Amino acid sequence: MTTTTIDTLNFKEKALEKMLDEMNGIHSGAEDVIHNWLCDQEEQAIFEGVLKKDRSIKGALKYCSSRASKQQSEGVAMIDDETVFSWVRKYFTADKVPKSSIKATVKTTAEKPKQKPKPKPKKEEKSQEGFEQLNLLDFL
Repeated sequence: MTTTTIDTLNFKEKALEKMLDEMNGIHSGAEDVIHNWLCDQEEQAIFEGVLKKDRSIKGALKYCSSRASKQQSEGVAMIDDETVFSWVRKYFTADKVPKSSIKATVKTTAEKPKQKPKPKPKKEEKSQEGFEQLNLLDFL
């Protein structure tokens, strides 16, 4: 093995440890995808970027979201994987954390299950002369 190969392996090992620490916390499926892509890379510059204190998978996701929001039309953006991963690479290999002029938030489109309305308690009707008053709506 050459010295360059050993250095690359050391950077990769340390970067994988840092990413694993981040992934042990609460994270989204999109962060899983970015993590898995990073784990498959071999470029030392990416791993050096992962090791920077101001970089994280969550930060990469925010950066990609802001880039995607610039391409949206009527609230929708369709971005291919190759483009997104090029943004992830740029995020980790840039000298400074790339900034975006648009602040983006990731929204989920899954609907919350609707709660069934609670039945109203039935009011007891006062009886007249020993007979109970019936409500026709009770029979529906």
